[in-house]
Amino acid sequence: MIDLPISPEHVSYVIAMAREIEDMLPNGDADDDESHRGEASDPELVVEHEYNTPYQELRGFLETLSDEELAALTALVWIGRGTYDAEEFQTAFEEAASLEARRAPSYLLSNDLLAEYLSEGLSALGLDVEEV
Repeated sequence: MIDLPISPEHVSYVIAMAREIEDMLPNGDADDDESHRGEASDPELVVEHEYNTPYQELRGFLETLSDEELAALTALVWIGRGTYDAEEFQTAFEEAASLEARRAPSYLLSNDLLAEYLSEGLSALGLDVEEV
């Protein structure tokens, strides 16, 4: 099992808050084709969300995390969406760590499948969301 550089409680909190934000998004059944899944949300929705309390709470929380913790979350997202395999966690983590950390909260929040990708990333690493 991989030793994550972020506490399981922090990952669980991000997942819970991301799900709360996702629940507030309009249901896009008319445009729910798989080619758009995982892309950043409509820019207008992102701007509108910036004034929602859960969004602000999660943004504030992400901004308190260390560069290493933000890199771990980003690596989990990449594993969860299939960019990297679980065996490549260290590579994904190193690449995420090489990015500008202050942009990580915006990057993470722009992904409308943040909760799903984090959950999938944990699962790929052999961790269950309920365990964390």
